[in-house]
Amino acid sequence: MTSLKVLVRRWFASFGAWLVLLSSGEAFAQVGVMEAVQTEVERSELQIREVRVEFGNRYEKKLAELKLVYQKAADLENALVVRGEEKRVETEPNRPLETRHLVEEPRLLKDAQLEFLAKQTEMITQIVQAIVPKLLEVKKKLTMDGKLDDAVEVRSMIQRLQDASSPAQRLSNNSVVAAEEVFQAYQSSRDRADKMYRGPRLILRGKVVGIRLDPKETGAFTLVLFGGAEGALVDCAFPQTEYRVREERSGQNVFFVVARSNSDPAAATLRVQRGAVVDIVGKCEGFEGAVYFAGCALPKR
Repeated sequence: MTSLKVLVRRWFASFGAWLVLLSSGEAFAQVGVMEAVQTEVERSELQIREVRVEFGNRYEKKLAELKLVYQKAADLENALVVRGEEKRVETEPNRPLETRHLVEEPRLLKDAQLEFLAKQTEMITQIVQAIVPKLLEVKKKLTMDGKLDDAVEVRSMIQRLQDASSPAQRLSNNSVVAAEEVFQAYQSSRDRADKMYRGPRLILRGKVVGIRLDPKETGAFTLVLFGGAEGALVDCAFPQTEYRVREERSGQNVFFVVARSNSDPAAATLRVQRGAVVDIVGKCEGFEGAVYFAGCALPKR
């Protein structure tokens, strides 16, 4: 896999240099922005295809090894299952393995699938995560300049890249998500983010920024997490009937506190300073200037 990693690193370096140029007003005036963006997106998609082909080739070799193992063990049923998977891969050379292809049995095949899928996803995610924040900057600049159609086109490109990394599907209850991940998803496409995050009760992980007045509930405060960029905020709103969110000062130190409204000494309490990483349980209600999580609670001890 060394050669593939080298290609990815080289691509990141060239993409970064291009973005430095593109971020300047002069570059926007002198180059065809959309042509440049399209070129870089196509390069990233080529990298993703190369990752899939590389893992596809390795997966095919593994399937041949597993089939031989079952043949030598005179295990006809499992040998046939592996052979069927070989035939499927032959018909899908560019997308050899996805979550929908996972099997329960035989166990050796399942273990191989999980290993290859995890490594493939990691590589593709690296490519996408390196590109998307920068493309979001381009989309923002185009929007501010009134080039709305171009901004919409860039947004579509971002969604296409994100789908290549992880197709939009609703997360299950108690899935762990990063505040930066959720905020970036809403910056890319609110509809896509709603499909993924709205509904289930999630465990939100992020750095504490502070507290502020709850925009939806008079007199209440939210615990605010960092969304990955300046002005990127994720509000965590706790029910007033169960929790109190407040600020405490001790000398020169400032603490942000989330405590149960009752006096139970065993009840979960959070007392942290700015920058601390915390887990909050809650339901995403979408984006209105900030990502908003409602009905929040502290994880059980």
